[in-house]
Amino acid sequence: MRVGVFGASGYAGREAVRILARHPEARVEFATGSGEGRLPHEDGLARGADAYLLALPHGISGSYAAKLRASQPDAVVVDLSGDLRIPTAEGYQRWYGHPHPAPGLLGAPYGLSEVFADSIRVARVVANPGCYATSVLLPLLPLLVDGRVDGGDVVVDAKSGTTGAGRAPREDLLFSEVADDFSAYAPGRAHRHVGEMEAIVEQVTGKAIEMTFCPHLLPVKRGILSALYLKSSANAAALAGVLREYYAGAPFIRVTEKPPRLSDVTGTNACWMSVHDAAPGRVVVFSALDNLVKGAAGQAVQNLNLASGLPETMGLDAA
Repeated sequence: MRVGVFGASGYAGREAVRILARHPEARVEFATGSGEGRLPHEDGLARGADAYLLALPHGISGSYAAKLRASQPDAVVVDLSGDLRIPTAEGYQRWYGHPHPAPGLLGAPYGLSEVFADSIRVARVVANPGCYATSVLLPLLPLLVDGRVDGGDVVVDAKSGTTGAGRAPREDLLFSEVADDFSAYAPGRAHRHVGEMEAIVEQVTGKAIEMTFCPHLLPVKRGILSALYLKSSANAAALAGVLREYYAGAPFIRVTEKPPRLSDVTGTNACWMSVHDAAPGRVVVFSALDNLVKGAAGQAVQNLNLASGLPETMGLDAA
């Protein structure tokens, strides 16, 4: 399988190239980006491949997906940007602040691999989820479907490594600004992944929610640790059982007794999660994953495998 990688000079694109380099059934046909030896993005459109991973900025990536879809309808396109994650142009405008670049592609299957595998298997275009959204939705969706967690009272406290902000130079991401420090950003309902998460929850459960989501910047390169504070009529043991049953046979999901650590998942396509009793009527759920692998390039390759009829684990580390 010949794979073209758009945006290979960014963190997620570079990670995709690393994973594909050891994939037994795929090879990188070309890569675009700003680095030496990589094609400009426009030149990449003229290069043929069997599949494409788009690690381009929001607002640009969707237009490239549309061009590839029009010129090569049989090729698999996995978009790692946020352009196809929110199902409506109005929702996209609200959360991203500009018109949608390719409204004709809205409604593409959402690439949360363990939840939407059936639709991904028959897809030619896949919307790869955001890193925070993956860390929250993987534990949250099964618990909401179970019905014993109150979807009207969802509070998420999440922490990410600095690679989650991308590779473009920024003063607030300089080593001297980040090292030995810890900070919050986009608090409450300001982060773009909130719109994505709420849209997918409504799609799966049929009920709208409004979550509180507070992300933080860790002084580490990679990894996400999310804590979900939930109101529930069930205790931690029962809810952990729900997660184990829902993800039985899922090779990249592990439900643990102790809270997971970033070191458990760094460099892998795994998501580890645990559930713990909190104040009466409440539980706290932890999830940990690598934001560049399960939160980006690894999940993109997992989706590429599914859409190409290959084992979803091919080329990926479970932990």
